[in-house]
Amino acid sequence: MTPTYRFATGAVLTDAVPVGFRALRRTADVGPAEVFERQGAAVLDWAVQRRSGIAVRDPSSRDARRVEEGLEARVAIPLLRLGAVRLEVAAPVRVVRVLDGPDAIGFVYGTLRGHPEVGEESFVVRRERGRCVLELRALSRPAFPYSLAPLVGRTFQARYTTRYLEALAVPL
Repeated sequence: MTPTYRFATGAVLTDAVPVGFRALRRTADVGPAEVFERQGAAVLDWAVQRRSGIAVRDPSSRDARRVEEGLEARVAIPLLRLGAVRLEVAAPVRVVRVLDGPDAIGFVYGTLRGHPEVGEESFVVRRERGRCVLELRALSRPAFPYSLAPLVGRTFQARYTTRYLEALAVPL
């Protein structure tokens, strides 16, 4: 499948915002620089998503393997849980870039057809001034022209951005 957007893959890592897209950039301190490698490995194992309550599955519905460029997965975002009933949105994505450097480890995924948003999202830990920082970025717009889509999309994006930023918190 091809991404659902027309800007260059990895654009979310720049400060450019394509026309019609909304940009998000948030950071959280996730520990001292000594935890950088461990936090980077966690990001590449989908820990940010999984610790936030999101399942990450491969096309055959098994847990997705470690992040690698070109990997396609479905992030299953819970909408409602009532006892044993779980309503979720299965949002298909493709990993379009992996960062694995001395001071930045993470990845970018792009949305595929069937995702409720169009765009990219990045999850990167950085070593900065003796600390380990998780940086989230997104370039997005609603995929469907429903009148409530922008409001619903922003509500869920805000909820999960907060969960993502808390997912790698190191206990004091």
